[in-house]
Amino acid sequence: MAVDFDQEGLLDGVEGDEARQARLRLLERLSDEGVELDELRQATEEGRLALLPVELVLAGDDRRLTQKQIAEQAGLEIELLRKVWRALGMPEPPEDKAVFTQEDLEAAEAGKQFLDAGIPEQEFLELTRSMSQAVSGVAASVGNAFADALLQPGDNEAQAALRFAEGTRELSPRLDVVLRHMMHVHLRERARSAVIGETELRSGKLPGAQEMAVGFADLVGFTKLGERVPSEELGSVAGRLAEMAADVAEPPVRMVKTIGDAAMLVSDDPDCLLKAALDLVEAAEQEGARFPSVHAGLALGETLPRGGDYYGRPVNLASRITDFARPGSVVATKELREATERDWDWSRIGRRRFKGLKGEIEVLRARPPSGDGGSGASSGD
Repeated sequence: MAVDFDQEGLLDGVEGDEARQARLRLLERLSDEGVELDELRQATEEGRLALLPVELVLAGDDRRLTQKQIAEQAGLEIELLRKVWRALGMPEPPEDKAVFTQEDLEAAEAGKQFLDAGIPEQEFLELTRSMSQAVSGVAASVGNAFADALLQPGDNEAQAALRFAEGTRELSPRLDVVLRHMMHVHLRERARSAVIGETELRSGKLPGAQEMAVGFADLVGFTKLGERVPSEELGSVAGRLAEMAADVAEPPVRMVKTIGDAAMLVSDDPDCLLKAALDLVEAAEQEGARFPSVHAGLALGETLPRGGDYYGRPVNLASRITDFARPGSVVATKELREATERDWDWSRIGRRRFKGLKGEIEVLRARPPSGDGGSGASSGD
């Protein structure tokens, strides 16, 4: 029996005969493809009806499975499967609802192989959480890029929905190739830079805590800037910082992440990290008056690498020092200075207390070695 979508309220709020007819055609098509009325109603209420065909393309045409079926076929405990799903950041569906896809099953089977290979459950969950957080940002960027490219002026809801679905059908396989390539490129780079020595071979374990130089660099006045410029321009400023941070992060320096208006860098070579921070500050100055200044804070000490990120006192300290540093300056701890070998130009600031950290910390401002040129920033210490 055909559904009366008008009577069901799914045309409410749509003005104009053409727009109503477009909504009706889209609803009928989705219903013919097996989308339940409740799902159509929910998508309509949430304003994502035009993107529902994209969801169907990405989900595939295979029959849906319940969480219990996924667990049984993959050979995983259902409680572990629930933890994995939560680590992905996904809301957990009812256990008896068939919403999982063949792709979900294949991923669960791959996860079982990771666990069988000896990866501990907790580390597997951390790996899942880390990868999901990274891919979430990628998915958001890809979605925006696809929408900008495919949306055309004057589209009605049905036209936009079908064009999005067709574009996703054509481009998604290419995206899989690009993502796989990126993963392999980074894994190769990690293999080149990783060191497994006699201690690791004897113990059968990689080192836990490692002494690392940690740095944060962020844009000065970024929050206030957001009150004066459009969101698009603000996003381009943050994106430009990420580009500049990636440019200066040459091995053995690694860019760990960008967080809005800040970038986190690490290295086991304090000199290289300091040079990267100074280069980043200088690069921001070269952007001109419309680009915010950058300030940076560096610290050295034992850090714990987990899930692609780093934790520990040096991370917290570097972040606090960044907030303290004046625009256009790089400030570091005494420990980091003592670990450097190049003839940097240091000026003592003194001992300072930082929120959330015990005791006073001696900090210094760093500049390029005399005669190297570099940043001409003139903020005082």
